[in-house]
Amino acid sequence: MSNFTRTLGSIKQNNMTNFFIDIIDTIDNSVDGNSIPNVNPTEIYNEGWMTRLLVYTSINQKLKINDFLDFSIIKNWSSEGLISSPFIDARKNREGYTHADMALGDFEINYSNRGQIEIRDEAKLFGIIEAKMRSNLSKGTTNAKDYNQASRNLACISYNANGNCKTFFAVVAPEAMIENHAIKEQIEPNKMLSQIRNRYTLSGLAIDTDLLTRAAKSEIFVLSYEDWIDRLTGSDKEYAKKFYDNCKKWNRL
Repeated sequence: MSNFTRTLGSIKQNNMTNFFIDIIDTIDNSVDGNSIPNVNPTEIYNEGWMTRLLVYTSINQKLKINDFLDFSIIKNWSSEGLISSPFIDARKNREGYTHADMALGDFEINYSNRGQIEIRDEAKLFGIIEAKMRSNLSKGTTNAKDYNQASRNLACISYNANGNCKTFFAVVAPEAMIENHAIKEQIEPNKMLSQIRNRYTLSGLAIDTDLLTRAAKSEIFVLSYEDWIDRLTGSDKEYAKKFYDNCKKWNRL
């Protein structure tokens, strides 16, 4: 690579970095509506970017939340990918792909071609984190009113992962949301398994007992942003706190 190419690449990188910094500065410098941000603050300070920041920092710090969420062994992570459903070819009440807020583990994804998550045959770990800030988990889909967002994610995980792959599904949300809403009730494992069984009946497909077995083995848990941030250390922890404070401010929490 020539010195010119290196210099040009550096200029492009710096300009792009400055662009994002300047955009965020217009948000952070807007006080009491006296100045106008260049973008709606909730486009930056939201559950998606909060979770991306926490995942990125946790991998760098090799943080361990529990046996299933050990960031020192996370190979890949990506947000907003698509994961296929066991009911995508159902005879009736079919459903399409599910957006994964945050996928972690052994998988591949090609965003130039749909952005579908492909879990490797030799995968040892795969999980999805559903991120919430103000909203609750959705209670159902268009074709299945009693098939909540958690159950849908669990079914997709279990449909795509092999039996030797450790799997998990987690919900991350503000502490107040967890305490004041029905998130814990919605991710109760027996309830989720029952909803998946009913979804098979609704689709006209025979119940896949192997999928249900894999689903039953999945680790399912809820985590608050406050608890996750508190596990971090150093300046990363302080930055995460500041980012979360902005999320709460702009989302009126």
